[in-house]
Amino acid sequence: MARIDTAMEPARLAGPVAPAHARSIVRVLAWGFALMTVLTAMMTYPQVLMLSNGLPDVGDPLLNTWALAWVAHQLPIAPARLFDGNIFFPERLTLAYSEALVVPGLMAAPLHWLGLGPILVYNLVFLSAIVCSGVGVMFLVRELTGHTSAGIVSGIVFAFLPFRIDHISHLQLQLTQWIPLTMWALHRVVQGGRPRDGVLLGVFAACQILSCVYFGVFLLPYAAVMAVVLVLAEWRVARRGAGPDLGAQAASVARDRTGGRRRLVAFALAGLVYAAITAPTGLAYVRASRVVGERHVEEVKAGSATLGHYLATGSKNAVYGRWSETFGQAERRLFPGAIAIVLALVGLWRPRSSAQVGYGLPLLLAFDMSLGFNGLTYPFLWEHVLPFRGLRVPARMGLFVGFSLAVLAGFGVVRVLSVTTSPTRRRAIVAGIALVALAEYRSHPLGIRAVPTDPPPIYADLLRDRGDSPRAAIVELPIAREDPTYMYYSTFHWENLLNGYSGFHSPAYFDLLTTLGQFPDAASLEALRRRGTRYVVIHGELLEQAEYAKLVAAVEGTRDFTLVSRRPWLGREMSLYRLMPATSP
Repeated sequence: MARIDTAMEPARLAGPVAPAHARSIVRVLAWGFALMTVLTAMMTYPQVLMLSNGLPDVGDPLLNTWALAWVAHQLPIAPARLFDGNIFFPERLTLAYSEALVVPGLMAAPLHWLGLGPILVYNLVFLSAIVCSGVGVMFLVRELTGHTSAGIVSGIVFAFLPFRIDHISHLQLQLTQWIPLTMWALHRVVQGGRPRDGVLLGVFAACQILSCVYFGVFLLPYAAVMAVVLVLAEWRVARRGAGPDLGAQAASVARDRTGGRRRLVAFALAGLVYAAITAPTGLAYVRASRVVGERHVEEVKAGSATLGHYLATGSKNAVYGRWSETFGQAERRLFPGAIAIVLALVGLWRPRSSAQVGYGLPLLLAFDMSLGFNGLTYPFLWEHVLPFRGLRVPARMGLFVGFSLAVLAGFGVVRVLSVTTSPTRRRAIVAGIALVALAEYRSHPLGIRAVPTDPPPIYADLLRDRGDSPRAAIVELPIAREDPTYMYYSTFHWENLLNGYSGFHSPAYFDLLTTLGQFPDAASLEALRRRGTRYVVIHGELLEQAEYAKLVAAVEGTRDFTLVSRRPWLGREMSLYRLMPATSP
């Protein structure tokens, strides 16, 4: 093990917080939130100008908009059936076909209940995740190093990694604020072994997996390696401090045993709390996997990174995008930035504290895991640890590489600042480093698309026609595998959809897609009636005009439908039909 510099260990992580220190933390956090909010608005421009109606695209953002809204809708009505989303009807547990977003959904629910629009709520959750991630790392590094300035730089690195902009459409991959809090609690458990710190460790880790399954699963081996390093370092420091005196060594052994028991109790509490919080969601995912299956090996191999992918950023990066994008592929553009790498190397220079070693070894683990089937660790985990069977892109572990570098960069800043005692020069150095990092992570203005904030009026006709009867099952045409538009519209009416879009699709849905290819023939009508379908909505705005006219004529050429309504929408026309019960031959 690398040499331990005990002078750099933050003893206050383990003990009770003094009132003066607590007030200082509150001031720093308030200032940090203000700073990160301003920087996030700048770095994601112009998203802040279109909070109520703008999204980077109409794929995954609409899926996640629906998920957040569904949690708020279902929670006060039937919380026990939270995972029975209104998509892929009549299938159950459909919220678990993709990221369920349970924790962000719970936290955002009051915004829905206050009447904020679903797009506005999505954007607030999205931007706040970046802000809180930056503040979380700032707080962690400040506690580890005692330097607020080091925390600021580390927070900037983690909040604005090129990885985030490359995944601007993936809300779940921005929800990383629980990672630094989990590590903060882990440090406290190792150093103090207090039960309440164990409870916090379990709560924070559970919140991460209930925010983003990918990062929640990845966090477990990462934190396990960190825990082993920190515990061994504590044991080594205690033994070294005892010296050659036999009495002191005996006392040290006794303290080791007492401290070891306290840590075991705290870790056991963490495990129990984690299991209690995550069990309902885990059970839902396990049951859903029996329907939709697991990831195929070829999918996981395609999502595995290589060393070359760590030279790539997305095309939107203003500094590297033009030339570095050629080194990467979709989901595998992992360059963390030169400033983060340089500062981390400085931070890892000797002498090293246990915390520095602790983040260095998990960094290597994260890098190897991001290589997926090109590395050493991931094939074993995929084969023997069930949750890894549901993950498609091991390269997303590159986020933990960035997290490790961000924390180590804070130690690097402390080392750089040690060259001078002048407060003015220190402030200038920190400001210069922060500006360089922001310039390196700057992106070209994001392309934000306007999304309708009101639903097509034809759904009001559907609700009037349904009246007081139970919630209806509807199918919307054209039906597609990868279009969550109808799911977004359903947040305004919450009827049951045969349609759906998610990370997984069931065999039954693929059968429906094939069957409806010949709609409205007898086989497709029988399939719709078997699923309890009551209404068919035809979207003229999503079809060529001639194709729409042909489909409407075919529907009206049968005796199986009754026209309920026609309405203009987005410069075209929509039609709503009621599917009549089958007549006896």
